[in-house]
Amino acid sequence: MSKQHWLLNLFIFSFLVLFCGCMEAPEPTKEERVLKRGVLDLSNYEFDETSEVELKGEWEFYYDTFLFPPISEEIKASQYLNVPKSWEGFELNSKVLPRTGFVTLRGVILLPAQSLGKEYRLFVPDIASAYRLYINGVFSGNQGEPSEKKETDIAKLQPKYYSLVPKTDRLEIIFHISNYQNNNGGFWDMPVLGSREALENIKMTSTAKELFLLGAIFIIGMYHSGLYFYRRKEKSIFYFALMCLFLGIRIACTGNRYIFEFFDNISWEVVFRLEFFAYYSAVAVFILFIGELFPLDSNKKIIQSIVYSVIIYDFTLLLPISIYTILLYGFQFIAFFAIGYVLLINGKAVYNKRPNSKVFLTGLIILASFVLHDIIRHTFNDRGTSLTPYGLLVFIFFQSLILSSRIASAFTRAEELSASLKISNESLVALTENLESNVLDRTSLLNSTLQRLKRDLQLAKKIQQKILPTPDYKLPNIEFYLHFQPQDEIGGDFYDIFEFDNGTVRFFLADATGHGIQAALYTMAIKSEYEAIKKFVTKTDDLISHLNQKVQNKFSGLKIVFSCIIIDIDTITNKMYYTSAGHPDQILLTKKTGIELLPRTGNIIGLRKEQEYTQYSTFFEPGDRIFLFTDGIVEQKNPKREEYGLEKIIKRMSDYRDETPESFMKDIIQDLNEFQDTVVQEDDLTLLLIEFK
Repeated sequence: MSKQHWLLNLFIFSFLVLFCGCMEAPEPTKEERVLKRGVLDLSNYEFDETSEVELKGEWEFYYDTFLFPPISEEIKASQYLNVPKSWEGFELNSKVLPRTGFVTLRGVILLPAQSLGKEYRLFVPDIASAYRLYINGVFSGNQGEPSEKKETDIAKLQPKYYSLVPKTDRLEIIFHISNYQNNNGGFWDMPVLGSREALENIKMTSTAKELFLLGAIFIIGMYHSGLYFYRRKEKSIFYFALMCLFLGIRIACTGNRYIFEFFDNISWEVVFRLEFFAYYSAVAVFILFIGELFPLDSNKKIIQSIVYSVIIYDFTLLLPISIYTILLYGFQFIAFFAIGYVLLINGKAVYNKRPNSKVFLTGLIILASFVLHDIIRHTFNDRGTSLTPYGLLVFIFFQSLILSSRIASAFTRAEELSASLKISNESLVALTENLESNVLDRTSLLNSTLQRLKRDLQLAKKIQQKILPTPDYKLPNIEFYLHFQPQDEIGGDFYDIFEFDNGTVRFFLADATGHGIQAALYTMAIKSEYEAIKKFVTKTDDLISHLNQKVQNKFSGLKIVFSCIIIDIDTITNKMYYTSAGHPDQILLTKKTGIELLPRTGNIIGLRKEQEYTQYSTFFEPGDRIFLFTDGIVEQKNPKREEYGLEKIIKRMSDYRDETPESFMKDIIQDLNEFQDTVVQEDDLTLLLIEFK
């Protein structure tokens, strides 16, 4: 086949792939169910585990007003809005409505009698730009804060599922929607009502698909970043890694918008700008990637022009949303031109028989077709399933074929090197003659080093024991009983007892990750930072927040992570205050209520700089006890690999309710030793029993 015929066939194949990607598969014929004049009659519809009904059609439309339920029957809708269309351009009282404003949408669904008492789900897609939802007169949820004024409106777009159990066969759904930012106000997709099983299946499938794509693309991007780190000359690898990063960001900002799950307080406007920035930048790095891949077949000036155009569009994101969303239509021409030029470069590379150019061109045709499909759908505000990530995964597969050929070449070179290495190995044989004497010398040196390390560990053990409070430490009205046993000579558990002048006694227990020398050094850092602030911060939650900030600021490079609990006992008012940072549930035994668990009130220290912690309080009166411990007792295993567990501790506390604290501590240590039998201690162990006299 001639080169001209091959290129003609390639063009025809590209057109067919693009045409098929842009066409929607025909839906199976089914009875049309739409809202007519605000009512959808499903009274004869049988809901089963696969039932889902799109709530499309004519919804009652009230512009420039929020009608709160119950809506009087005397109020009649003058107009109806076909959902999911925007109200922009809608004619009301001889006036063409703008894209901005606030509206009320109301729909009534007539359900079958057998649906009463069953659980249903309502899927609400993206609604620009904020909404409130009422179901049968009850507020059910919202996204953002819709308002009658632009200044108080808080926009946020994210699909959401709502659960409902109808008590009557009439379901009234009311939306308060406001839009002052986006180019298309109102629904971006179809709301869906269905059985709990059907919509949970849709949600699970959508979640799994998007998270799979997000994880796969980010992993691919990190992998190529690593390749570029070790081979800086290959800029094409760097551009490809950046493209994966931008596409991953776009996936996180679209669809189910999982970025809100990762960053709770992030602004919707920031997410929207990030979505557009990732889209624009992906086009730029993709054209740079192709230019580096086939430099002899591309024109640097054209590539630079595309990149500069993208940079200009990136700066337009500093403008208000209402402006830069309109400018998007102009960028589509740049994107179409870039894709066409990429195909031209690869066509020339194939024509000039560049290595692996046919494999790359096949993958690029599929990827470009999927990208063009998404661009066309986005232009018409059709927010369906994005095919670009799937095209990227296919493209990665074709690239792996090229990498395989390079690896095969590397193996060939390795075989050639093995011959020369054989000669080098023969020269090493002579060195083995004195190997035995060298080993003896090294062994003697290692034994000497080992003895020195043992002495150092013994000294470290004594130092650690000196900095910890001793069991004979006396407190007014409070007695405590302590058992401290590190797994090695030194450990990563740390505790402290401090008495304030106002009669408050503070107990602090921390458990650093790991054990041995590393964990012990961590405890020194923890002690240093804790000692600096413990006298000056009165509330337990503030103290842990300060401690987390200090650890993050000072030791961020060391990645120190630890759980801890702080308990303040006010001996004057008989109250106890505590905050737990990821620590296991501790046990409170009171004479009035019996056993109570003290759950964690925040995440472990060292994960994130901005963490929220809560202080809880309760009464702690004479005769009450608190049992504090690290996870060394809970996670200790026996020969059957069973954990000691929290339940055993709770039972011991209950059994020894009327016994002395000494008896309880002695018995639980003995029971733990019998439980673990021949299994060695797996973690540091600290037990602290506090009793109010």
